[in-house]
Amino acid sequence: MKSERPTCAVIGFGRFGRLMGRVLREEFSVRVYDRQPDHAAAREIGVQVVSLAAACAADALFFCVPISEFESAIREARSYLRPGTLVMDTCSVKLHPIEVMRRELPEDVEALGTHPLFGPDSAKDGFRGLRIVFCPLRVSAASLHFWRAFWERRGVRVIEMSPDEHDRRAAYSQGITHFVGRVLSELPLESGEITTKGFEAIRGVIEQTTHDTWQLFHDLQHYNPYTPQMRGDLIRAFTTVMLKLYPDDPALKALRRVQRARQRAEGKRRGSGAP
Repeated sequence: MKSERPTCAVIGFGRFGRLMGRVLREEFSVRVYDRQPDHAAAREIGVQVVSLAAACAADALFFCVPISEFESAIREARSYLRPGTLVMDTCSVKLHPIEVMRRELPEDVEALGTHPLFGPDSAKDGFRGLRIVFCPLRVSAASLHFWRAFWERRGVRVIEMSPDEHDRRAAYSQGITHFVGRVLSELPLESGEITTKGFEAIRGVIEQTTHDTWQLFHDLQHYNPYTPQMRGDLIRAFTTVMLKLYPDDPALKALRRVQRARQRAEGKRRGSGAP
């Protein structure tokens, strides 16, 4: 007997997949698929662990898999997809998954790129005040309106932008935060009696970024085409500050000359339209 509730599937039942399962369960009959499913977590949330074929028979699918595994997950699922199904990614980059969906999904399947700007930690007290990015690819006005309303009912602000704009902005927000957090985590920074609020804020960045997996950090740095530019700008900024402190240091001067040469070469490459 067919369920009266619409169906939604979560592909990838890790920490974020479980968060999605909880919020989707409020309005949908939720199916989850994972190669190594957590049956206890599924029972606790009230979702059903199913095969990939059964998951792909749902009305809408959320792919909650690592960025580097998204393409293989789409290829594994595509033969099971039905016409009219809506596929959504949840990747923290957007150019890569949008291109994968454009290339790999059948034309009769809808596709919407999303980036929830929250996770299990930031959403532990609810979703109100959080944000999600939409990058429409091939999605009906009705589907787009439905999912915008779904998140807005929970107090989430929906931001619509192009994949390129998303990745350019994200490289200098999420990308730089994770990079700085990982760099600082290599230092022996411990709280103590004379630490300041500013120091504790830095400790908070370290804890937030290192709580996520190394795979997420790796993928953020490798699958966003703007992160190399961000890292170069960060290193140049560090060199600028060091030169203000030590203006006559020959090693710093040599490093600045190398950085300027690279900037000129990069500018010429962009001007020629080279990839």
